[in-house]
Amino acid sequence: MKDLEDILNSNFKLVAPRNLPDEESEYLNALQILLAKRIAFYINTDLDYLLQALYRIDVPQGQTDDAFEKGEVFEVAKDLAKKIIIRQLQKLEYAKKFYNN
Repeated sequence: MKDLEDILNSNFKLVAPRNLPDEESEYLNALQILLAKRIAFYINTDLDYLLQALYRIDVPQGQTDDAFEKGEVFEVAKDLAKKIIIRQLQKLEYAKKFYNN
């Protein structure tokens, strides 16, 4: 999970506190909420930065559009956070498989 934290820090300047839960699903839920708060901040202050980060991370445009249709800022942010985490975990898994072969 350290790799995921590093990626989120580089893209969103998100620094996860060390007291996040140990159990993986609780950890990911806590990380998702932290990321959603950061995304909501970018929605309100620097939407261009957020859109560039989503492009770099390679979240599909259709998924991004679906998230923005939710309307309320924090709902949009939670949905985007979930999509970002899923995409980053997919990329990390692919990289592990690629480098292990």
